[in-house]
Amino acid sequence: MNNMNSDVKENTTVDDLLDFDDDDPLGATAVSKKSLVIFFLIDTSGSMKGKKMGQLNTVMEELIPEIRKVGEADTDVKVAVLTFDTDVRWMYSAPISIEEFEWARLGAQGVTSMGAAFTELAARMSRNSFLNSPSLSFAPVMFLMTDGYPSDDYKSGLKALQTNSWYKFGLKAALGIGDEANDEMLAEFTGSKDTVVHAYTGGQLASMIKIIAVTASQIGSKSMTLSDETNEELNEEDVYAAKQRMLGQQIQELVGDQTDGGDVPYDTGW
Repeated sequence: MNNMNSDVKENTTVDDLLDFDDDDPLGATAVSKKSLVIFFLIDTSGSMKGKKMGQLNTVMEELIPEIRKVGEADTDVKVAVLTFDTDVRWMYSAPISIEEFEWARLGAQGVTSMGAAFTELAARMSRNSFLNSPSLSFAPVMFLMTDGYPSDDYKSGLKALQTNSWYKFGLKAALGIGDEANDEMLAEFTGSKDTVVHAYTGGQLASMIKIIAVTASQIGSKSMTLSDETNEELNEEDVYAAKQRMLGQQIQELVGDQTDGGDVPYDTGW
């Protein structure tokens, strides 16, 4: 396994070098196919029941064909969906290729076990589990959606995630749904307020999900070089920090361009 240091040439791309494993995300293997896994973490607690969950299901069904357009021909995009209420469940037992993925409509019940979801995600983001692609891997995309505050100890779950190298280098975004969602808590997950948005109506929910998922997928599968505008060499952490900043900037710009289109207020919108 090669170490990345001052010997890295300026014209070398990050995805030419990065092949994550459990202990060191910066190892490399020369292969032609690149893999990108998109993780959706979705709150299916009882407060999501009704119009919120119905709208989310509809949007996700519409979103899958749009994600199929993301990336180049040599990018293998996969989707993994983790739901959390009283229990934590994966929609499928392993990430599914976007070409074959089919959305299974979700229901809502129980409490909000977000900390347990974080712990489960940390356990599965491993070369021994959900990230066992033989190909060179982009860092994963993680998209959290919730309408409330966790009912368990989310901080301990988040701490487990923060020790995971895939989480550290992955792109993270979150969507708060309705009045009860806590944007400050969501920013703890993403690491930045710019990558947290909020939806108060069904129309906003549809728009925000598509903006975040498509933008994050596009940036996640984007090659970036190890030199900046001043032609000074950047280390690998700088490159992934730049991707996260780019995600925040583009999300905020796209969200700012949205209009409510006469959408109904939150209290009558679901």
